[in-house]
Amino acid sequence: MTYRDSHLGKGADYDLALARDPFDAYMVRRERDIVLALLARLQRAGVRRSLDFACGTGRITQLLDGIAEACFAVDVSESMVAEARAKCPRTRFFIQDILDTPLPIAPVHLVTAFRFFGNAEDSLRARALQAIHRCLAPGGYLLLNDHENPWTVQRLARRLLGDRNRADLHHWKLRRLLRSAGFRVRRTYGIGLWIYRAKLEGRGVLNSRWADALELLSRIPFLDRFCPDAVILAQRS
Repeated sequence: MTYRDSHLGKGADYDLALARDPFDAYMVRRERDIVLALLARLQRAGVRRSLDFACGTGRITQLLDGIAEACFAVDVSESMVAEARAKCPRTRFFIQDILDTPLPIAPVHLVTAFRFFGNAEDSLRARALQAIHRCLAPGGYLLLNDHENPWTVQRLARRLLGDRNRADLHHWKLRRLLRSAGFRVRRTYGIGLWIYRAKLEGRGVLNSRWADALELLSRIPFLDRFCPDAVILAQRS
């Protein structure tokens, strides 16, 4: 079963599953803060038309829906899109596989893609980036995340103990994929560098003032390569 097939019927439970897990909820909150700050900057730079690729239940689409002049979203899952529609009244949704069939819209200035590339297979990643490149106007932006970095401190320690987690999308591999598809990485925003032990993944710790202070470590240049999650801003060449 491919990653796309595995998510076709998960719409009704997806948001609840993220909210229940303290670690996932923390990443979602930090991603939201970063995305909102970037959207404000991109809007000032003339970004007006956006597309949320693999939009799921509309977590990122919601942010675009309130800002972009023209907002589009696409997913292959009807159940996911059904959840997203209720949250995003200004967005035009498509239930479609754009890897094979282009969307009937003019090129956009921004494509977002969250919780997709970390889970997808290599062939799907490459094809998705090609499709996204076709959707973007020249000089347009791709905003994505990688929440399955195998090179975090915690995962590297587990690997030494014999753990063989399937995660394989480390920082350098993602940069190579983006470069091969015609994108240049402009900025990487790390999240959660300090969460190196399971004991730090409790809700009390993640919602504390200490978490806000420690999160600054994730923004130190080069250290973002070892964060469990990262938001990456890339630009179409």
